[in-house]
Amino acid sequence: MSFLKVKGKDIVKENNEKIYLRGVSFGGWLNMENFITGYPGAESSVRKAIKEELGEKRYQAFFDSLLDSFITESDFEFLAEIGATVVRVPFNYRHFEDDMNPGEYKDDIFKYLDKVVELGKKYGIYIILDLHAAQGWQNAGWHSDNPKNISLLWDNKDYQDRVANLWQHIALRYKDEAFIAGYDLINEPDSPNMEKLNKFYKKVVKAIREVDQKHIIFLEGNHHSKDFEGLADPFDDNLAYSSHNYTPATHSARRYPGPVVEMDRATGSVYADKKWLEESLLERNDWIFKHQRPSWIGEFGALFDGAVNNPTPADGQRLKALKDQLDIFNKYDQHWTIWTYKDIGVQGLVVPKQESEYLKRIAGLDKIKRELGLDAWTARNHGFLQAETSKILKIVANSVATNLNDLSLDYSGEWFKKLGQRSICGTVSTMLSSIYAAQFIDLSEKEIKDMHEQAFKFENLEKREYLIEVLKNALK
Repeated sequence: MSFLKVKGKDIVKENNEKIYLRGVSFGGWLNMENFITGYPGAESSVRKAIKEELGEKRYQAFFDSLLDSFITESDFEFLAEIGATVVRVPFNYRHFEDDMNPGEYKDDIFKYLDKVVELGKKYGIYIILDLHAAQGWQNAGWHSDNPKNISLLWDNKDYQDRVANLWQHIALRYKDEAFIAGYDLINEPDSPNMEKLNKFYKKVVKAIREVDQKHIIFLEGNHHSKDFEGLADPFDDNLAYSSHNYTPATHSARRYPGPVVEMDRATGSVYADKKWLEESLLERNDWIFKHQRPSWIGEFGALFDGAVNNPTPADGQRLKALKDQLDIFNKYDQHWTIWTYKDIGVQGLVVPKQESEYLKRIAGLDKIKRELGLDAWTARNHGFLQAETSKILKIVANSVATNLNDLSLDYSGEWFKKLGQRSICGTVSTMLSSIYAAQFIDLSEKEIKDMHEQAFKFENLEKREYLIEVLKNALK
């Protein structure tokens, strides 16, 4: 397999043959996420709780066996069978360095990254490495392993230097590895402005190019990969660009085509159909199209509320929207990776069986999380505590209106979202990390390993056949 490179708006092999990078993301593996594997809060918080509750040896057994079981050769064999040409591998900087010892790389993670590269070679699947959780947090989300809900990266030179140095360290190892399609510099940046983002991107690209001139570098839009206006014109011959294209039609719609509420709550209700989905893509990716560079939809996907083989009527409607979305992506020659490949039942192509020991042990906590709305992604601004949050904001709004005669603030939009994420999905979820850890306190190291293998090894999973069929058709 040859190195890939950018040629105008296309990605081509060394013989100039066009290739489309289309496949899945390995979300929840080397960067864990709460709704994907079932814990509350952020990865670093739950790791701390597991160590405190189970002790060092069982802590190591817990996470080693989870990582070893989550992705194996059987997963690659399956992905090759359905036609995937690429896998996006999100990773957390904490696998490489400790905050108390910045720049002292542990490199244990390379056994996993090397494994996916070798499996990619065997099954003809390219790999995109994605820094999903960066030093100093590039956004306030749980998916950045961010228990504080604040972003420090953009105003801190030390954090930015660490990101650049880490990428150089990774690029030095893989500079001659053709099965790596490229480097996704940072997931869903949320910089205060484009000037800071442009300076950061140029800094990191420069660090990589000092050791690796061959690989494609993917740059994501600002504000969670949605905004590109103001991004610096392409400053390297081998740059491609990535947007994330989540839509309420696949996220929360009850029927499709039909009315949906915009995910940012700013524009109210719209009528979602294939025409609207197409216009949304063209609007979001307009900057990329104008600059005639490759466009990669790094994330998109549907949320399913029913069991893996018993979808709700609304699940079927969201699947129809997803199919239309894929048709549109392919019409405009987009590269894409769906989010996400494997989880405990919300989005995955493959999921653990309900009778697995792991799911049985976390079942009670999962019900609590759903009832209270503790996972930001799946709660969709619902849950008992979200309802109580709205009462708090109404009290504040009433006090401001009564005492200052001021009714100008939109309490139902951004403030509702911030208070919910920081207090409910942040503080309360982190508080329950120890409760999650306690569900495994009676297990030996071997029992922990057996539990994870039963839950997450491909051979033991259920397939979401209706989703897989849609993807197979799009991958033809």
